Amino acid sequence: MASENATIYDIASDAGVSIATVSRVLRGESNVSDETRQKVQRAIERRNYRPSSIARGLMSKKTHSLGIILPKLLNPHYAMIFTGAQEEARMLGYTVSLFPWSSLDTKAYDPATMLIERRLDGLIVCVEYLPDDHGEHVLASLRELRRVMPVVLIGCVPPWYDFPAVSNNNAAMMKEIVLYLVSLGHERIAFIGGFAEDNDPQRRDIGYREGLREARLPYIESYRVFCKGTPEDGRAALRGMLDALKPEYWPSAVIAMNDLVAMGCQGEARDRGLRMPEDLSIIGWDDLFCAPYLCPPLTSINTHQQQTGARAVQLLLGGEQRRETVDWELVERASCAPINKGKEI
Repeated sequence: MASENATIYDIASDAGVSIATVSRVLRGESNVSDETRQKVQRAIERRNYRPSSIARGLMSKKTHSLGIILPKLLNPHYAMIFTGAQEEARMLGYTVSLFPWSSLDTKAYDPATMLIERRLDGLIVCVEYLPDDHGEHVLASLRELRRVMPVVLIGCVPPWYDFPAVSNNNAAMMKEIVLYLVSLGHERIAFIGGFAEDNDPQRRDIGYREGLREARLPYIESYRVFCKGTPEDGRAALRGMLDALKPEYWPSAVIAMNDLVAMGCQGEARDRGLRMPEDLSIIGWDDLFCAPYLCPPLTSINTHQQQTGARAVQLLLGGEQRRETVDWELVERASCAPINKGKEI
């Protein structure tokens, strides 16, 4: 009777051969006699033996397991990246283990040791939104990891991070958004979200300032509010901005760091009786699944997260030492409108 728990040791015992011989048969190596191969195959069939991924890893020195480190696991943006990576890995015969940012961002902890012990064949790391005081610590950990496994970075990767990467040019995307709003006639354009201490030259603040400069609009400190990336943060940030300004100086358009912040901004605007987009245009970032279903449907920028995850796996397993920039596209919906639309109503 077939055993559901048969091991390679059982097969070796039944066939009267060594474990190494069973391993050679499983790998299809030619240095095994036909008679011995047949004995091993008969034992495998009797036992209904299926070698586990762990056993295959021990034989091949590979585990066929990858790791991916993502921040803010409750944000659907990162779930989409993971989905893309997982599906691509699955098609290539690999599994993907998910690790939270806590694996890397604690100075008192050595993340390299923990990840090395997992016997991963490679690691994908998202380096978005790293506070400056953690940047050097994380970079040192990544270089330590690279000594024992391939590492590919994703996100808005600073140019001084000497790793292959699938990167987002947040500055270029932000500039495009600003100029899009300018094309609709907006001049009072606010930006909500992100970290003030981020020194990456591709960060969104660079694009925000460049877009305003190209449009010959001033940078107004009160229109730039830093906050985290949840709907509650977006609501509180917009509330604080509007409370601090006279209504005649309120922005006519708000750029949110992501769609979740944009959701919070919509809620605050609605509570204040502001019409969207007639009184306030709001634009998000990431084009999450919920964006078309908000009220009004949210204009957002699609950063092709699943493509990012899939391409990172390809670079990792292909050993390609290159940096790529992910394409993006602006998806226009009803949350943005020309500035004069409200004046005509």
